[in-house]
Amino acid sequence: MVYKVFKLHSHKRAAVKQASRDEDARRIASGEISDRELKRENAFFGSLDKSKFKMVAIGGKPLKGRSDH
Repeated sequence: MVYKVFKLHSHKRAAVKQASRDEDARRIASGEISDRELKRENAFFGSLDKSKFKMVAIGGKPLKGRSDH
């Protein structure tokens, strides 16, 4: 199996992140999106459909009170 190795270019990553911040600021300033909506959009779990998510264990240990796993 052949693996590709990618080298991180921190200056390029910083430029991409800054461009994203600039676009976020533009969208807020134009009224396209509220600060609250943007925070939700940028949240780590923001793109997940929370209605389909169920936590049954943490670290392999079942949560107390969960008998449906």
